[in-house]
Amino acid sequence: MKKYLSHILFCLLLPVSILPLRVHYFFSNIFFFFAYYIFRYRKSTVYINLARSFPDVKYGEIESLARKFYRHFADLAAETLWYVAATRRQLVKRVRLEQAEVLKQHYEQNRSVLLLCGHQGNWEFFLVTSVFADLRWAGYPKEKMAVVYKALENQVMDELFQRVRRKHHFGGLVESNRIARFMAQHRKEAWLYALVADQSPLPGARYCVDFLNQPTLMMNGPEQLARTLNCAVAYYKMNKEGRGRYVITVEPICNHPSELPDGGITAAYAKRLEENIHEQPEIWLWSHKRWKRDVERERKKQKM
Repeated sequence: MKKYLSHILFCLLLPVSILPLRVHYFFSNIFFFFAYYIFRYRKSTVYINLARSFPDVKYGEIESLARKFYRHFADLAAETLWYVAATRRQLVKRVRLEQAEVLKQHYEQNRSVLLLCGHQGNWEFFLVTSVFADLRWAGYPKEKMAVVYKALENQVMDELFQRVRRKHHFGGLVESNRIARFMAQHRKEAWLYALVADQSPLPGARYCVDFLNQPTLMMNGPEQLARTLNCAVAYYKMNKEGRGRYVITVEPICNHPSELPDGGITAAYAKRLEENIHEQPEIWLWSHKRWKRDVERERKKQKM
């Protein structure tokens, strides 16, 4: 039933999606007005997150940052809708890839890489980069690329998003609950795994870092996977060059997890993400309730 309903929804979205991107941006301007001024979508969450992350910034500048974020958020919604029907040729024009060759040595050594990114820019456009350069991404064949995703609670919307993602991607889409088993099954092969790792972690998270001027719990999974399977780790940096135009840069974190102490991979990732956010703070997902888990409360639970 969910596949049937998602198919109907896809067919309804398609006529709208095929409109030129400039038309989508026209409606983005309207969406921004209603989201920011009328419905005030998660406005308190956005302002609290910004104020705590930039304690030295005056209120007027926080307000300006918030407006810029909502404009980007509206554009993100427009780009996501346009993405449904966009062709690969159209998408490639929107993304510029830099320094991906730093990962090539790992593929030549038959080693997998865990590529960590955050909710910065338009993270869905990672799939776009899979159409670059002779069907390879930094040496990795497209069929050896896996994007890790978290299933949506709404099964119909989840099926719709997976359908759209599969349209632009030759490799695997692996649900986060299955990624450990998937990686173990393919541990003798060289794979490139992309994972958005800045979500609020599940209870029991033990890695705590100083992130955006506040103690922050981070997901355990990425570091544990890298250490267990001896994967190289890199950061996937994204910046916005203009409306609908992004540049992606790959920055190595470690070639061998044993090079860093326990928690070191997570701390290095958090540092790179924070630097990325400081470059363009308005394009991070400030509406996300990132700090909903209290650090001290989680530590007390772990000691019980």
